[in-house]
Amino acid sequence: MGTKEILQKAVQNGFKADPSPNASKTSFGKRISSHLKKIVFAASLAGTALIVNSCTAGYMANEPAYVQYDRPARPNNLSIWIDGDWSWNNRSQQYYQKNGYWDSPRQGKTYISGYWQSTPRGKTWSKGHWHSDGNTRNRHNQNRNRY
Repeated sequence: MGTKEILQKAVQNGFKADPSPNASKTSFGKRISSHLKKIVFAASLAGTALIVNSCTAGYMANEPAYVQYDRPARPNNLSIWIDGDWSWNNRSQQYYQKNGYWDSPRQGKTYISGYWQSTPRGKTWSKGHWHSDGNTRNRHNQNRNRY
C-alpha cells in the first residue's frame, strides 16, 4: 500500500460513527435531562422568589404611632436635621422607628424625607434619601422638612 492509500483509510476511519459517544443521547437520557432541567429551573425560580420576597418591607393597615423624643443640640450652624425613618423587622412583621440625626448638607443634593405610601395592599414606608439637584454650584442644601 502506498502512502496515499494509507492516508485515505486514516481519513475514512476518522469519519466513522463511534457508538460510544452517542450512547448518552438515547431516549431515556433525553427524558432524564429534560426533567432535570425543569426541576433546576423550578427550584431556581422558587429560590429567587423567596429571596426577593424576604427583602421587601411589609405592608400595614395603618401607620404606626410616632414616638416623640427630644432632639439633641445642633452641633453647628450648618447642620440640618434628618427625621428618623421606619425600618421593617422580618421577625416581628412590624415597623420600628429609628431616631433622627443631625447631618451636614451635601453639595448639589437635597434630602427627601421618608413618607408613608398607600398601596392596594396597605401602607408601606419609603425611606428618606439624598437626591441630586441637577445643580452642581457650591451652595448648601436645605432639608425639605424645615428645621
